[in-house]
Amino acid sequence: MSERAVSKTTIAQLGLLAGFFLFLYAPTLAALARKWWTHDQLHGFLVPLISLYLVWVRRDELRSLQATPATGLGLPVILLGGTLLVLGQVGGVGTLGEISLPVMIVGLVLLLGGTAQLRVLGFPIAYLAFMLPILEDVVAPLHWPLQLLTAQQGVTLLQMLGIPALVERQYVVLPHITLEVARVCSGVNYLISVAAIGWPLAYLALKRWWSRVALILLGLAIGWIANWIRVVLIGIWSVWGGEGLHGPFHILQGMFVAWVGYLVLFAGAWGLAKAETRISDQRRAAGSARATPARWFPLSSGSSQESSLVGPLTSPPVSAHAEPSARRVWTRAWCLAVISLAGLWVVLPLTDRGPVSLKQDFATFPFSIGGWVGQEADPQTAVFRILGADRELLRTYRSPQGGRLQLYVGYLTSQRQGKKIVDYLTARLHEQAGEVKIPVDSGRVIAANRGQLGDRPNQRGILFWYDINGRVLSSRYRAKLATLWDGLRRGRTNGAIVLLSGGPLDGDERELQREGEAFARALIPILQRHLP
Repeated sequence: MSERAVSKTTIAQLGLLAGFFLFLYAPTLAALARKWWTHDQLHGFLVPLISLYLVWVRRDELRSLQATPATGLGLPVILLGGTLLVLGQVGGVGTLGEISLPVMIVGLVLLLGGTAQLRVLGFPIAYLAFMLPILEDVVAPLHWPLQLLTAQQGVTLLQMLGIPALVERQYVVLPHITLEVARVCSGVNYLISVAAIGWPLAYLALKRWWSRVALILLGLAIGWIANWIRVVLIGIWSVWGGEGLHGPFHILQGMFVAWVGYLVLFAGAWGLAKAETRISDQRRAAGSARATPARWFPLSSGSSQESSLVGPLTSPPVSAHAEPSARRVWTRAWCLAVISLAGLWVVLPLTDRGPVSLKQDFATFPFSIGGWVGQEADPQTAVFRILGADRELLRTYRSPQGGRLQLYVGYLTSQRQGKKIVDYLTARLHEQAGEVKIPVDSGRVIAANRGQLGDRPNQRGILFWYDINGRVLSSRYRAKLATLWDGLRRGRTNGAIVLLSGGPLDGDERELQREGEAFARALIPILQRHLP
């Protein structure tokens, strides 16, 4: 077979394998795109494209390497990636499926190309981590302290400018308005965006480790300071009576931080590249009098090829007899890759046993609970709602003493197709909440979360918990694990969140807490007759 025919066959095989891969991961990629779009992570759309460009930059190195399939290493990694994908689908834990994507790519590269090609592709594959929302979970503990620090620094700068301002936790109190440095305004998400651009820029534009580190740290530092300046500009705009909280054309929204960081990154890369050139020229001039060292890899006198420290001098020689054997080995590895992806495609639908309906419809839910009397509420008045909930209950209950509580129950028949009980929306419920024990019937004690939700003028006390197949859980992580366990054992991923909220916190907060816990004690047995 001619080299050109082999090349066309290889391209066709790789194209077919890529089709299998994209078809298998289409739901995961669609879920990622939704998160990028709705959760201020627009850099996620750029990450795959930048990763492909990084591969294209090193295309000559890849061409110089002969494929040496590492079946013993590649298959276990593919199995690991497939297991994570199945667990993510079975348990409704999308994060596991997202992590499996780069793991699966590593396994395929090892299986088809071997360790040498993985070394060349290591950075482009590792860079894909920036498109995974799991990074936000890693940096989530930074949100609250950075909210406080941003509010404090913003007030300090406003006072230096002669503008009267006070700080109360995450609030910036101005003469005629109070601004809140919300979670999204902490700047953490946009620092991730700056880092996502800074890493490949440093990799491509700079050659020395110190300059690469300096560029990334510079971008992060400027982005951080830009967030403080953004708060100051919003404060000045508000004091001057400007319309629109984030200024004209909303230019002072969070993306302001990212754009400032991007400008600094490109300017810094240009300056550091110039510095590297000057240092290299100085060292070259200082060493011009020394003897030229011998080449590490001497070339024959008739060769015009230069030596390289990042790749082999030439592709390993392959004899005419060895070429068909190498081709058979690669084809066998390709068949294993296709069978693995096709097998996962068959297994995934078998793990879903369908949705789980309520025991009793919410229409039969009682309007009288432990002396509290309820009435239907307008869904638009809900303090919190689950996106895409299959069944919802929203009512306002009043106690004989005149207290009022809003009850919300959001139920999902299946936590698949992008629907989640625990996600970034429910994460904000936990920000100012702590666990509380509530005794219920028969001496049983449940754990719930008690806290606050909303900005200061409309801040409300809340009491909430998760119900996963009859298990009342306060921890979102335990709720995730319970869903995963039920998915593996029973093929079901249904679940609910129950939330009680009072009115604005303008009265006795302790009395509100007592009323909420008393209502919860009467509510839980009734919920268990409706929720599976």
